[in-house]
Amino acid sequence: MATSLLRSVARLAQRPSPSCFYLPTQHLQTLPLNQLWSPEKPVVTHPYSKGGAQAWITRLWTQERLGLMELDPSVFCVRPRFDIIREVCRWKRECDKHGAQSSMRRCDLGITGKKMWANSGTGRARHSNAAAPQFRKARNTDAWGLKPYDRSFNVPLKVRRLAMRSALSVRYAQDSLFIVDALSIAQVNSNKIDLMLKSFGWKKVLFVREDPSWKSYLNEHYVDVYQRDWDDFMKAANKVQNVKCVTMSEMTTFEVTNHTTIVLTVPVARALEEQLHWV
Repeated sequence: MATSLLRSVARLAQRPSPSCFYLPTQHLQTLPLNQLWSPEKPVVTHPYSKGGAQAWITRLWTQERLGLMELDPSVFCVRPRFDIIREVCRWKRECDKHGAQSSMRRCDLGITGKKMWANSGTGRARHSNAAAPQFRKARNTDAWGLKPYDRSFNVPLKVRRLAMRSALSVRYAQDSLFIVDALSIAQVNSNKIDLMLKSFGWKKVLFVREDPSWKSYLNEHYVDVYQRDWDDFMKAANKVQNVKCVTMSEMTTFEVTNHTTIVLTVPVARALEEQLHWV
């Protein structure tokens, strides 16, 4: 039932959209480095977790289990609100509709607004000015033509966060949420990624990694090395059908509902908990 509802939500918002979920930089400073996974610490605990949600930390290429990670139940185990998911997807779709259709109206013509002649005494029909559509210069005008206009409306931030929590909870309940140690493959190429996804049975995958600007949060050398690996991985993955690679600042509720498999890194999962935690 949840899958069919998510598919209906995805059909209602068919166009991918810019980010509707942003991670403020100040939240990154509150994430302790000892909460990240390391080989010496196979079980990663979290102060928000009550032991009700856990996920395996695996290696991307081999799916080797490296350890367990406790998740925040208020982020990954909430009761999903499909109406909120639909509303947020519709909100972003309407915000993207800037409108490119623009027809010429009478006011757009470079014609004087002076009355052509007097109403009576000339033997001719009554007219106001030469911008009327029955005249030659105004033949291509449209009295009620389309013009770009703003279709956007406001959605509260707490509602957008609730939509993200609901979407993540549905993917976690469907066992479609995976956490990996790093998004990198040795000698990566598009054929290798395609064979990997087919062997895992992943059809439509969203890879989410941390932002490159997190040098104050992560080790600077780690970010620089990981950035090069990510660039190679992203270039190869973009050539594979039904695969999308985004950073956390580009992650949206629509992307989560539109992809059947979500792959996160450990820092992204921790940052999502810090941002979306509901007391």
